[in-house]
Amino acid sequence: MTKKISSTDLLWIFRERLSSFDDRFKVAPIAIVPTKEGWEVVTSNRYRTAEPEGTKRIKQVQAELQAVYRLARD
Repeated sequence: MTKKISSTDLLWIFRERLSSFDDRFKVAPIAIVPTKEGWEVVTSNRYRTAEPEGTKRIKQVQAELQAVYRLARD
């Protein structure tokens, strides 16, 4: 069962989880956006190109947190 959470709170949890891998991921330009399936994280093309390891970590954390959280609708 998933827990409802605001996008702001989810973003905070996401950033904390990313920073547990490496401090440089703290500044990753990310946003949580709702989708038909739930939510996903988006980042800039520049970041994806410059930080392939960061992109890998974002996908990993996204998969972990999608199993636990769903966005609360306003």
